[in-house]
Amino acid sequence: MRALAEGALPTMDLMDNTFDIIIVGGGPAGATAAYQLGLAGVRVLLLDKAAAFPREKPCGGGLTARLLDRFPYVREFLDAGEVSVNPLSRIHLESPDGTRATYQADSTCLHLIRRWEFDAALFRRAESVCTVRTGVMIRRCIVKPDHVELESSTGELFTAPMIIGADSANSVIARHTGLRDEAAHKLYAIDMMEETTYDRLDVKDRESIYIFLTLKEAFGYGYIFPKTEHLNLGYACKLDWYLTKLRGKGAEFHGEWVDQLKAKGDVTGETNPEGYKAFPIPISGPLEKTYTDRVLLAGDAGGFVNAFTAEGIYYAMTSGSLAADAALTAIRSKRYDARSLSGYQVAWQREIGSDLQHSVDIQSRLFNGSDRIDALVRKSKEDPELLRLILGYSMGMSTYEALRNHMVRSTMPKWVWGKMKAAVGLSR
Repeated sequence: MRALAEGALPTMDLMDNTFDIIIVGGGPAGATAAYQLGLAGVRVLLLDKAAAFPREKPCGGGLTARLLDRFPYVREFLDAGEVSVNPLSRIHLESPDGTRATYQADSTCLHLIRRWEFDAALFRRAESVCTVRTGVMIRRCIVKPDHVELESSTGELFTAPMIIGADSANSVIARHTGLRDEAAHKLYAIDMMEETTYDRLDVKDRESIYIFLTLKEAFGYGYIFPKTEHLNLGYACKLDWYLTKLRGKGAEFHGEWVDQLKAKGDVTGETNPEGYKAFPIPISGPLEKTYTDRVLLAGDAGGFVNAFTAEGIYYAMTSGSLAADAALTAIRSKRYDARSLSGYQVAWQREIGSDLQHSVDIQSRLFNGSDRIDALVRKSKEDPELLRLILGYSMGMSTYEALRNHMVRSTMPKWVWGKMKAAVGLSR
């Protein structure tokens, strides 16, 4: 392991050529990129603002089968028990009018993990092949003709020929390089959630995932994710709606949401106010550009989140891996200009671009009216194949095209079909 000793804060001045690349952010995107580049022999410096790993990370914490297929080493450390995992194959889906459809899959739909454990496992792998620094908050990023300069909150300077920004939805790198607009309220959702132990808050069915498509005024959904020893539940809504309706009231709203779940009989016990967290999620798809001279963006920093399901880990790791591929090519050729790095955008568009764009379309159409959601869930309750495809698409197990084609072939009443067609953009 190549890590700087605790308390050692060397100034990496403008002439420092120690590192080929700096990666800002040690979450799934950054750790994946660092691990991949480190294994390839690249000199990597990985920076993260957390004081140490494991660190707290609020998140639903669901791993899809496609993530495990793409990153076999994740499956290996799950199987080895390095991270506790609850593999679930049953999903309860509820619409605004209270209609509930239950789907039992033949195989695992989602592997539920705690993010603090999972992220730490990824970080350990990165740490084994590169230099890491924790407790570093980057406050400024300047792209210069021959290097990128980063300044921390304590005034320390870091420089390298190029960087990967994987520093969350509030990315300093994205904003300071002009890749993300400062005014982006309509591009985010807020997830209000808690993760607490079962002795405090329990769920009726620990063998199921619960998804509630219940918010009638704006984009939103609720969820219950049972972990091995903890219950994770939360509610997400658009940031502009949150700022208008819930500013300063998030914890109170969350408590009311838990009370509603208790009244339905889905959960028992009491919410833990200390476990409540709220955090932003980008829900408008990847940024128009995820690269510029000497800079690539990955994970939430680049907007790589499914706008329909809010799934982010798979897209974070995939974008991190593809960013590492592009960075390796740049480092070997010593060509760091935007044109040379543009292949990164081509690569992610090829692998996950269509999926992410469809998710934006579905989110914008489906969450425009609760009647659309009601019609969809009612029909899926009558049509097991439709339910399988809807939830399969949500969990990355079936494609948008398969869902669309089934809707085309189905014998929905005309008025329902019209709503479904509008919801998923089939009129295009």
